[in-house]
Amino acid sequence: MSTKIDPRVIRTKAMFEEALLELMEEKDYQKITVMEISERSTLNRATFYLHYYDKDELLEQMLDAALHNLRSSVQVKDIEFKYDSDNPHPIFIRLFTMMIEQNRFYRIMLVQEKVPYFTESVREIIETLVERGTQYMIEDKIEFNVPVDMSIAYITSAYLGVIIWWLKNDMPYTPAYMAKQMTRLSTVGPWVDNPYL
Repeated sequence: MSTKIDPRVIRTKAMFEEALLELMEEKDYQKITVMEISERSTLNRATFYLHYYDKDELLEQMLDAALHNLRSSVQVKDIEFKYDSDNPHPIFIRLFTMMIEQNRFYRIMLVQEKVPYFTESVREIIETLVERGTQYMIEDKIEFNVPVDMSIAYITSAYLGVIIWWLKNDMPYTPAYMAKQMTRLSTVGPWVDNPYL
């Protein structure tokens, strides 16, 4: 028995999602109505209710899909983990590429913080990535000068801050460039010559 989704359903849902995003750029989410979403999508309310119980279910499905895709993109593979500050890490390239492809969504959710729990969920995903990278280092007998949990908190916050800065400034650099800078910041820091050595 086929589980393939009807392309018309995919198209209809995409229209409702796009309509909701447009409205969220313009006004507070709580003030948006199903009628407005339907009108903006050029579909009718009856069609909306065929697919969603309410606007919260529409938003929840959008956020769940985005978080699922983000988690998948930053999965650490053994073969990808290298101590190489001169080459962009594939995980960072995948992450920034995904955010460029869905830049409106990420600007609304992370820069405008329309849904605070989404920002927290992204932070948790980044934290998991940092924890996994830290575990690789520990297994390779690399010693830390600061408590490991403090290091993880610092790097997680830095990554999220850089991502939000990049989105807020209209993504001025390519995913490959951003990935390379993130890799450098994670390994040797922002300096040509470390002034503290």
